[in-house]
Amino acid sequence: MSILNTVRRRIVDDFEMTAGRHDDPSVYGGPPGDPGLIGPGSVSWEVNADLASVSQAGLPAIILEILHPSVVAGVQDLSNYRNDPFQRARATLGYVLTTTFGNTEAATAVIERVKHVHSFVNGTRPDGVPYRALDPELLAWVHTCIPWMIMRTFEHTNRRLSPDERDRYLTEQATIGLMGGAEYVAATVAELDDYVETMRPKLGVNAQTREFIDFMLVAPFLPDLPATLDRQLHRLAFYAGMTRAPRWARELVGFDRPPRATRVVIEPMLQLDARRLRWAFGRPRYLELASARVSGVPARDDAVQ
Repeated sequence: MSILNTVRRRIVDDFEMTAGRHDDPSVYGGPPGDPGLIGPGSVSWEVNADLASVSQAGLPAIILEILHPSVVAGVQDLSNYRNDPFQRARATLGYVLTTTFGNTEAATAVIERVKHVHSFVNGTRPDGVPYRALDPELLAWVHTCIPWMIMRTFEHTNRRLSPDERDRYLTEQATIGLMGGAEYVAATVAELDDYVETMRPKLGVNAQTREFIDFMLVAPFLPDLPATLDRQLHRLAFYAGMTRAPRWARELVGFDRPPRATRVVIEPMLQLDARRLRWAFGRPRYLELASARVSGVPARDDAVQ
């Protein structure tokens, strides 16, 4: 194996250690001609095929989700993120890829599985307000945060989308949110802007939000690092992730004004990370399998994964 292939393999292995593998033929392969829930030729197939954009969007999407006090209450009460800090990001990535590129049966099944898991997530917030994960308002907010952040990240690290492409992407992704149980999902940029403005008064940072963020700042990062350096790297990674979130969200969580040295580093670091992942993965295996499924031509078996 050449040095370059060794390096590519290491990047892929490191990524999959935390983000999981997404190359199951039973999910992304399947009946010849099956387009899945969205299908080729869609904006979603271009945007969500960009693993760099989808992965970089994970942190800001999760932080936006937990700005809703009922969402963070459910996370704190019933999530195992303290034992597996990457679980939510891994599940979100798998959900996005499966619903976009999976065959119809697999995509529908993952949506139904998530709904079943959420049916057990009920409780009472610290302020006495009851919550349930299957509340259509919460489902709509959690769904919205994901394609919203992916689209913003894609435009920063890949290319600008036209207004029509943005609307098409949100419309395509709205199908997933509606199937997931939301009663309304913004399907255009104009609807998204209006929807976010109606949600902002309901969002904020409370003790549970701060506890989650504080954990993210100390969760396992790299082994055997000096404590001071480890803390600095955590903060840099958090600032970098939140760069793609809107400014009002960054201000809420207190990560809007990074130190000057951090500001200088963040954008080049994100761009380099995006190029590194694209180079290592090339045409992702899930896209190879999905394209082969739709065309009825067997997928190549020479991907890095």
